[in-house]
Amino acid sequence: MIFCQSSSDAPPKGPSALQQSFKKVTAPLRRAMSEKISDAELVAKASAGDKESYRVLVEKYQQRVFAIAFDVVRSREDAEDIAQESFVKAYLSLPEFKGESSFYTWLYRIAYNMAIDFRRRTVRRGGAPVEFDETRADVVAEASGSVQNRFGSPQELMLRKEESQQIQKVLTEISPEHRAVITLREIEGLSYEEIADVVGVSKGTVMSRLHYARKHLQQGLQALGMRGSGKQALPEELANIEQTTVSVKTT
Repeated sequence: MIFCQSSSDAPPKGPSALQQSFKKVTAPLRRAMSEKISDAELVAKASAGDKESYRVLVEKYQQRVFAIAFDVVRSREDAEDIAQESFVKAYLSLPEFKGESSFYTWLYRIAYNMAIDFRRRTVRRGGAPVEFDETRADVVAEASGSVQNRFGSPQELMLRKEESQQIQKVLTEISPEHRAVITLREIEGLSYEEIADVVGVSKGTVMSRLHYARKHLQQGLQALGMRGSGKQALPEELANIEQTTVSVKTT
C-alpha cells in the first residue's frame, strides 16, 4: 500500500532544535567578535556578574590555555582538567584582577602555575617520567583546527600527522619550562616581558630558555630528517600541534 505524505508530514523549514541551541550558546561569542569587545570590557562585565561575558573569554582562550597546560603535563586528559580548573579559578579570582597586566597573561600565569603544581605533585607521588606516546601525539595532531589539516589531501594530512608526531617526540626531550616559553613565544606571540610575567622568571632567563629550546628543536628535527626543519619552519609546524577544545561551565 502506498501512502501519500500530507503537508503536515513535511520536514520543518526552519532551523532544527540543535541549530537553535548552538546559535544560542555561541551568540555571546559571535556578538563580541562582531562588536570587537575588548578583554577589559568583558572582564569588567564578568566581574559584575555577567556570566555570558566570561563565557566569551573562555571560548577565546580555551585552546591556548590547554596548550600551556599540555606543554607541562604532556597528557591530554590532565591538561583538559587543568584548563577547566584554571578558568574556574580565574573566574573566582576576578575581584583580585587589577588590570596591571593583560587578562590573557594573567590567565596564562594561573594555568601555568597550576600545571607546574600538578606535575610536582605527580613526581612526588612517584609518577613515571614523561615519554613520547604516539597515540597521544595522534590525538593532538588530529585536534588541530587549521584549515590545512581539515581540507588537505590524504597525502598532505598523513605528512602533517607524521611531522606533528616528530615534533611531539622532540618536545618530550626538553623540560616543561622550555616547552612553555617556546609555545608562548612562537605560537602565542607574547613578548619576552609577558612571558617572564607568566612563568615568573626574569626576561634574561626567558631569553636563555628560548634560545636553548629553539636550538634543541632544530637539532632534534634535523636528526629525525624532518622536512622543513629550518628556523623559519618552526612557528608554522608548532602551531599545528597544540590545539583542542575544552568544555568549561560558567554557571
